[in-house]
Amino acid sequence: MFAIPTLLESVPFAPLFGSALSGPPHMFDFTSANPRTLSYDPANFEEFQQAVYDELRQNGKAWGIGRYKEERRNILRNFPQMLLEERTYHAGVDITSQPGTPLYAPLDATVFRVGKEEGIGNYGGFVILEHRIEGQSFYSFYGHLLSRHVVSEGKKIGAGERFAVIGDGADSGGWFTHTHVQLITEEAKRADRLFQGYVTKEDLTKIDSLFPSPYRLAGCSDSIS
Repeated sequence: MFAIPTLLESVPFAPLFGSALSGPPHMFDFTSANPRTLSYDPANFEEFQQAVYDELRQNGKAWGIGRYKEERRNILRNFPQMLLEERTYHAGVDITSQPGTPLYAPLDATVFRVGKEEGIGNYGGFVILEHRIEGQSFYSFYGHLLSRHVVSEGKKIGAGERFAVIGDGADSGGWFTHTHVQLITEEAKRADRLFQGYVTKEDLTKIDSLFPSPYRLAGCSDSIS
C-alpha cells in the first residue's frame, strides 16, 4: 500500500481553476511573524477583504496563495477554540481570487459531501470529493464556496468537470474571498477530522498521513519556493 503523496507523484491533474487564474500569484504571509496580520479582523468581512485585495493590487497580482503548514496564531486570535486546542497551523492552501471563480475537478471523483458551515470564521459553503487511485480512497476538501451548490452528494464527476464556485460574505464564513483546498486521508476521516483546517505542531510530524500537501492538486506547486 502506497502513501497518498507517493500515489499522487505521477498522477496528472486537471487544472483546478481551468484558465481562470492568469499570471503569477502573490505569495501572502499570514504567519504571526508578519506584523500586518495584527491588523486583519476576521470578524469584519469588508475590512479584511479590503486589506487582502489592497495587498494584491499593491503587488500587481490578480490572485494569491496562502501557504500550507503556515503558523497563523494572529489571524486566529478571535477563535478561542483553535487557540485552546493549539491548532494554529494551516492544513490546506488558500487560493485568493474573485467571487464567482469556478472550480473544476482535478481528478475523477464522487461527491462525498456538500453543505454550508454557518457562522463567522467557518467554511461557509463546502464540497468534499472522494477519489480512488490504485484501490485507495482519499478526499479533497474545498471551503468558502457559493452555497448554491452545482453538484449533489453521490454524483460522479470526471476530471475537468465544474463542481463549485468561489463564494464570498456569508458563503465564505466571513473570511476574505478565497477557497481553502485540503487533501484528507482515510486515517484523518476515520479520526473525524474532515473539517479541521488547522492542526497542532505535533500533527505536523505526521502531516502526510493526515493532510498531505495539496499544492500539486491545487495547481500551484510551481509557484511555491
